[in-house]
Amino acid sequence: MKKTTETIEIKHSCEFCKREFVKERTLFSHLCEQKQRWQNRDQLGNRLGFQSWLQFYSKNSMSKTKNKTHEEFIKNAYYIPFVKFGNYCADVNVINVSRYVDWLLKNNIKIDSWISDTTYTRFLIEYIRHEDPFDAIHRGVETCMRLSEADRIQPHDILRYGNANRICLEITKGKISPWMLYCSDSGTKFLDTLSPEQVKIIMDYINPEQWALKFHREPDLKQQIKDTLRIAGY
Repeated sequence: MKKTTETIEIKHSCEFCKREFVKERTLFSHLCEQKQRWQNRDQLGNRLGFQSWLQFYSKNSMSKTKNKTHEEFIKNAYYIPFVKFGNYCADVNVINVSRYVDWLLKNNIKIDSWISDTTYTRFLIEYIRHEDPFDAIHRGVETCMRLSEADRIQPHDILRYGNANRICLEITKGKISPWMLYCSDSGTKFLDTLSPEQVKIIMDYINPEQWALKFHREPDLKQQIKDTLRIAGY
């Protein structure tokens, strides 16, 4: 009798797209779309997109029992728009991404508009008016510290001697809050020195009438913030 030898071919399969390869090194060099998404999972934009997708899923799913995984995220039809959103949040340094996502969902904003500057500005103006004032002051102090390194002056003197255009830009980013501008001596003097063009740029963010009404309703809190800023030299 003639013996026959069968060759057993071992194939290596991609865990993402399930494509099979004869050689292991071919599998190692293989890069499908889902594998690339997995490799990019630790990038800031991807992480922000994943966390935002989890919020979206939690609020829109009937099932609250199953935790969604990153593997499910990279296979989801919403992967690309959410990663785009995460990259947008990273690029513009969005204040409180989680709260922004809540606001977007609450207001039924279409996901295509989540990366719109106009949409974020709407949220930001509303957010800075209702956030905890001590959070606003903490963020403002950190911003003054960062700006002071470039101008080589003390952080508490930024509103006195810093570059006005750069400060106005930080105001439009929500980094320097009306809490700091209206409740500090340096802040009120800074506002008095601005040109009409500069005032126009920041007006929506510092709306004097709205903030005057807010301070009227919370006089004790306003005084507490003023005392805090005065002691800090602002």
